[in-house]
Amino acid sequence: MKGHGIWRGIKVGFTIIGTTIGAGFASGREIWEFFGSYGPRSMYSLMIAMILFAVTSIVILWISHKRRTDNYYELLEHLMGSRLGRLFDVLILVYLLSMSVVMFAGSGATFSQWGIPYLAGVMVIAITVYIVVLFDVKGLMSINTLVIPVLIAILLFVTLQFIRGSEGELFAGQLKWQPAWPSGIIYAALNITPLLAVLSTMGREMKSASEIYIAGGVSTLGLGSIAYLLNHSLLKVGNDVNLYEIPLFSLLKDYPVEMILVVSFVLWIAIFTTVISGIYGIVFRLHGLIRLPLWVISLVLIIGIIPLSYFGFSTLVKLLYPLYGMINLFVLVCLVLYPFLSDGKKS
Repeated sequence: MKGHGIWRGIKVGFTIIGTTIGAGFASGREIWEFFGSYGPRSMYSLMIAMILFAVTSIVILWISHKRRTDNYYELLEHLMGSRLGRLFDVLILVYLLSMSVVMFAGSGATFSQWGIPYLAGVMVIAITVYIVVLFDVKGLMSINTLVIPVLIAILLFVTLQFIRGSEGELFAGQLKWQPAWPSGIIYAALNITPLLAVLSTMGREMKSASEIYIAGGVSTLGLGSIAYLLNHSLLKVGNDVNLYEIPLFSLLKDYPVEMILVVSFVLWIAIFTTVISGIYGIVFRLHGLIRLPLWVISLVLIIGIIPLSYFGFSTLVKLLYPLYGMINLFVLVCLVLYPFLSDGKKS
């Protein structure tokens, strides 16, 4: 495999990281709720989640590579048949739309925190996302290759500095009588949809199986390292994490305001990479239904999301969250079992 093939695998790996590290992950909220609250046992649960991320990412890329899929519906149809595929198609489309609306609102809220108008935050993310989507899959991979190393470096710096300067034992956990391992499975399942939406369009870009495995390895190493250090740091903080709406800030209480500004920028990057994945998945799915140019679909979609971001869609997300948990768990099981099925072996 030539050097550019290795680099292509690395770029896809960064894209997987960018798709998965949303504001919930980067802020520490998801890590605390799904893992840290269980105490030191959470490390085993975290390991399960990372293994599932690696397996599902590789399987999605492998199917997309073999089937030359252009959007997530084509992959769903192969994975579960046309009838179930159509049902999941609609549900995933609504999920990606609601997620994108919430991320636009998150960008506006992040700007508002620093005294900048809410609309400015929404417009900045709208314009930048539109520009990236115009460059197709290469734009998505390029922007993730550019910003994800920065995000990783800052999160690694914050967590390593905190761990080095902190003392005391790890938090024992709030959920001592509950097993921790199911939380790792649920967490992996809840993040399947964005991965499915993005990676289903990237398999056709891969030239060999080696590139797929490199992408899976790079993403798992990156996500696993950040998740482990962030979880370990929050376990050092313990119950005081609950005093912060953004748990990551509990690691920065002794830092100057400039560091808080840097971390706020990291959170915005996480919002940005997440919403790119959502918009990208929607645009390429709609392009398979209505044969309009990608730039037209992207423009109409983003213009429609801007006013919706003022509502935040929090109620919609709250109602859909349990439903999508079950849906994603089903998709997760299908992906994990795929290599062992006869159809999967023949593909």
